[in-house]
Amino acid sequence: MKCGPVTPEHTNEPRNPDNHLPGRAAPAARRSRRRGAAHLTALREGFPTPGRRAVQAAAAVAAVGAFGLVTGCGSDQQAEVRDAAVAAPVHAPPAPHQSSAPVAPEAPAPAPQQQPAPAPHETQAEPEAPVGPPVEGIDVSNHNGKIDWGKVAADGKKFTFVLATDGTGFTNPRYNEQYHGAKDAGLIAGAYHFARPSSSSAEEQAERFLATADYQADGKTLPPVLDLEVAPKAGGCYGMSVEQMQQWTTTFNTKVKERTGKDAIIYANPSFWKECMGGTDAFDDHALWLASYGVESPSVPGGFGDWDFWQYTSKGEVPGISTNTDLNQYKEGLARLERLVR
Repeated sequence: MKCGPVTPEHTNEPRNPDNHLPGRAAPAARRSRRRGAAHLTALREGFPTPGRRAVQAAAAVAAVGAFGLVTGCGSDQQAEVRDAAVAAPVHAPPAPHQSSAPVAPEAPAPAPQQQPAPAPHETQAEPEAPVGPPVEGIDVSNHNGKIDWGKVAADGKKFTFVLATDGTGFTNPRYNEQYHGAKDAGLIAGAYHFARPSSSSAEEQAERFLATADYQADGKTLPPVLDLEVAPKAGGCYGMSVEQMQQWTTTFNTKVKERTGKDAIIYANPSFWKECMGGTDAFDDHALWLASYGVESPSVPGGFGDWDFWQYTSKGEVPGISTNTDLNQYKEGLARLERLVR
């Protein structure tokens, strides 16, 4: 629809632009003019950002066009509104609020707490076995011949030592029969070597002894025994000094420990230990098998705190053995004897 100018009638009354509108159009025109005037005022005040002027102008023109449709004219006021909309600076919508303070970086998530490593497992020491009454036993050699070990066990004997080797050249021909016969009857058994330090080295005698003894950690075997006595024929200390005897003994015992993991039991009497070994305490961590006859209580040689085994006679009589035999006691009772053979 094209809107042309309207010429008002000549009258003495003030010009009223709504007078030419019929009926209900006049109040609508007045409301539209008021809204258009307000919009015009806003456009004239302007906004600081010109970048969006064309968009705002188009919106203004559309508003004026709507006003024109209502009023039905394209008056000078309409043109004025259009020109103001084009010329007005355009206000950009405010940017989202941003804090001027620097934003702290997000704290990293705390690392999971590491649980302390469990303490290494500590092996508790096994409680010491109780001390009991002395335990009876024997020791035998080839001189005792054939033995009925069932009768020996029935007589209450709990352990035996069996001669395995003597010096450099002698081996008990009955060793296996006696040693394994005792174990088969339920006795605890151990092997012993009769030392002859002047005949060969400690290493040679130890190797020969261990090869014959066949030590087994089976819970039924006593630690190997080093039997130290005076020279059978000549007496004395085999023509060796105290220092040489001590060294020979140390070497023999070291070899036994290497092969079996056990410290050798030492057999000796008080006089030999004093004269040939100088009463040394270098072997006080070894069990002592003490030979001492005819006394109520044996004298412990210097260098040892106490005896463990006591050979108290060589003239014992035991069922199952046809000859006299050596009798022994273990001092601290059966429970500790069983602990010794583990």
